[in-house]
Amino acid sequence: MKDLKVLGVTGGSGCGKTVVCRMLRDKGAKIIDADLIAKKTEMAGGSSYEEIIDRFGEDILDGEREIDREKLGKIVFSDPAAMRDLNAIVHKHVSAEIKRRVREYRESDDDGIECIVLDVPIPIEDGFFDTCDWIWAVTANNDVRVERLMRRMNISEEAAEKRIAAQWTNREYAEIADCEIVNESSVGELKKLVNYEYKRFCDICSIA
Repeated sequence: MKDLKVLGVTGGSGCGKTVVCRMLRDKGAKIIDADLIAKKTEMAGGSSYEEIIDRFGEDILDGEREIDREKLGKIVFSDPAAMRDLNAIVHKHVSAEIKRRVREYRESDDDGIECIVLDVPIPIEDGFFDTCDWIWAVTANNDVRVERLMRRMNISEEAAEKRIAAQWTNREYAEIADCEIVNESSVGELKKLVNYEYKRFCDICSIA
């Protein structure tokens, strides 16, 4: 089994975490996207589908009996208790899949894998802290984040602010990280920062 190091990348909506992970993928990292895994578990027949419906009711389903993420989002981003319940349901399934994929990559014959990156919006003990060798927190001030979310998701300023308010603060993300990536400028500047911090990560973890 190869000793592939695991870099955890986390951060709130609108901070640019996904852009950072794309840059790392271009360097040869294998990306494990927790959001994509979560979406798969929430699909009809998925591991968390029935539990979510039991908790939130069939009103969150669309005409194809799939979970309408917009309807569900309106509930959980307005109700901290509902958000906690949803996270508790989904996280256990996502954590198990993350660990399975990490093991699969380490057992792979692919010598082109530089490292494994966990793209995780909500850092939790099982499947993130107990799996990562190093953690990056991608942050940006809230005004920048609101503007990005409004543009990307075509939502109102109020909806963007509500989404951000339901998540960890930048300080909370930074406090659990080994490195903070502040993304408030151009893509070019972000790339320079990612290149610098990735080299530092490789040196610290002795990645050839």
